[in-house]
Amino acid sequence: MITRIKTFIRDIRAEWDKVSKPDRKEVQGNTLVVIVACAILGFFLWIVDGNTEYPGWVSIHGIILLVAIVVCVTVVAKRSTPRWQIAFLVSLIPLILVAVSYFVLNYSIEGFGFALLRSLFIRTG
Repeated sequence: MITRIKTFIRDIRAEWDKVSKPDRKEVQGNTLVVIVACAILGFFLWIVDGNTEYPGWVSIHGIILLVAIVVCVTVVAKRSTPRWQIAFLVSLIPLILVAVSYFVLNYSIEGFGFALLRSLFIRTG
């Protein structure tokens, strides 16, 4: 039993020696990337989430933003995956939702994030 435990620990050490460990510069660089990405996402959410005035999805700015989303997602997906058609179809969903709500349901979607959800599910007045 003791020899099996010793063998097990020896095997663990042997495997641990095979693991590649990042050096200090790699850890610092990756940490910086994570901090910057979190700051950008936090800034984005702070600006748009809960804002009911912008974007007005049926305005020219909203339509340009929705089309830009489709174009950007398609370009990035074409460069990174052979199944880019799926990303293209998914990126069309917001544009289709706005068009259907405006032209079929005669309801203009306003806001972004939680404000958008409130406008869709909690109708006042």
